Amino acid sequence: MNKSNNFEFQSIFKEELSQFVIYKRSNGYKYEKAIIYRLYELDKFFSTFVNNTKVINQEIVDKWLGTCNSQNKECTKGKYFTAISQFCDFLRMNGYENIIQPDSNKLKFHSEFIPYIFTEDEIKRMFNILNKKLNNIKNLDTFSFYILICLYYCCGLRLNEALNLKDNDYNANDKTITITNGKNNITRIIPLTDSLNNLIIEYLMLRKSDDEYLFITNNHVQYYKSKLYEEFHLLLKNAKIQVRYDGKRQRIHDLRHTFAVNSLRQMQKKGFDLYTSLPTLSVYLGHQNIVETEYYLRLIESESENISNITNNYLKNLYTKEEFYRE
Repeated sequence: MNKSNNFEFQSIFKEELSQFVIYKRSNGYKYEKAIIYRLYELDKFFSTFVNNTKVINQEIVDKWLGTCNSQNKECTKGKYFTAISQFCDFLRMNGYENIIQPDSNKLKFHSEFIPYIFTEDEIKRMFNILNKKLNNIKNLDTFSFYILICLYYCCGLRLNEALNLKDNDYNANDKTITITNGKNNITRIIPLTDSLNNLIIEYLMLRKSDDEYLFITNNHVQYYKSKLYEEFHLLLKNAKIQVRYDGKRQRIHDLRHTFAVNSLRQMQKKGFDLYTSLPTLSVYLGHQNIVETEYYLRLIESESENISNITNNYLKNLYTKEEFYRE
């Protein structure tokens, strides 16, 4: 491998860690601040635990995972494991000996996260409030928030995919929006219904000005995450939607979960084979592989449970894959 240390790693693996980041980025992975920080932690660990021999055995892996103290969340332990596991994969791919495949069985990773699926009645109450507010107050704030909620619930977009849309991502004639370089560096085209397309056209007529981002506030700045959640939580409160069983509020991402489940329900009602339909939904949602989409299918297959009140341990075990629920 070409030697390079642009990231100021200091351990015996400093060159390899730098090349690992370069390799991942060249394959389309963003590998930005949060992941780089984790690799700096790994580098620091190597400096204190690994001596002069480039070896990673199970003892070293266990010691690394042990640096996650008891206050760390389970998902953080998963990130620690992923960091060293993928680095080991990279080293073995480049011919390094004495590098093991870390034993995932020793990592008991069970996320406490449980997705929330909105009921049809809850969605109806939310949109009754949204419609009433938009009819009474037609400004950029209310219009942007209304359309964003539509994109999350009706199109299954991720939170930042909608917030980061730019004017040139929207095509009024084709009635589409383009998600450019979304999660996993996947670009995809999302069709819009006539009503949603007309709503965006009406919004742009009100906005008038040329702005970089499609959805802006009254102050002509990009509609931002904290404002979105503030309005979303207020909407849930006004719609009298109870908090989750654990006392926490629903997330924007739960609208995407609801979209996926509803899509499979509709396919089921139309007599489609859900297994053969999964690839289509997987591509639409921008999943990296079909395994992520299969989680929704397993929800559909457990319809005997009340999935809008998912509190049992069985469904908890369906959502242990960190990449699935991360926004």
